[in-house]
Amino acid sequence: MAYELSAEIRTQKNPRELRRQGHVPGVIYGPEIHHLVSFAQKELEALLGRITRSSRISLKLDGEKYDTFIKEIQYDLLTDQVIHLDLYRPPTTRPITVEVPIRLRGESKGRKSGGVVDQARSVVQVRGVSALIPELIELDVTELDIGQALHASDVKLAEGVKLVTAAETVLVTILAPRKEEVVAPVAVAVEEGAVPAAEGAEGAAAPGEGKEEAIQGAPAKAAKQEPEGKKK
Repeated sequence: MAYELSAEIRTQKNPRELRRQGHVPGVIYGPEIHHLVSFAQKELEALLGRITRSSRISLKLDGEKYDTFIKEIQYDLLTDQVIHLDLYRPPTTRPITVEVPIRLRGESKGRKSGGVVDQARSVVQVRGVSALIPELIELDVTELDIGQALHASDVKLAEGVKLVTAAETVLVTILAPRKEEVVAPVAVAVEEGAVPAAEGAEGAAAPGEGKEEAIQGAPAKAAKQEPEGKKK
């Protein structure tokens, strides 16, 4: 399935000014094509909420349509808004390598028995012509019991599409539930009338004596760390 997106040839050279006008700068490139473009921010963000990274996007640009894939998305560090989008138009006859997301389907036997579903990989790499690249790969885990796993070799692909990820790669496994350790309380016998050594020692300090004076003022707060930056 191909999703539609419109773009315009970019004339505004200042990316910040373009964003203030409600547009997102981007680029489309591939064999015999390279254009600086801009997208309507609302349309672009609505589309990104419905697709995967391996979805085909039919880009409408200057009266033409181009089958493209997302190559890179850049987000604002603070607002998490899209600030730049790279689209790649692959050759139609040569195979390409793409990461396809994995989605688990069903409730496993192991999960029903109290096990924990551990998805080790969220994507696999596949190779084929662009028209055959799947948008999403679903793995049925219904029959998976505790201690069992699904590997990349269990992925079913259409004819003409090959798996690039190593066949033995574990994608999902069902872990046994963790046992909680119960620590028994330790009973301490105290003789009737016994006085703790600290209280009965000679020369015990009077309340408030011999204690270090508290440091005036609250401790300085740790410097706020900047979150790891996203590539812009």
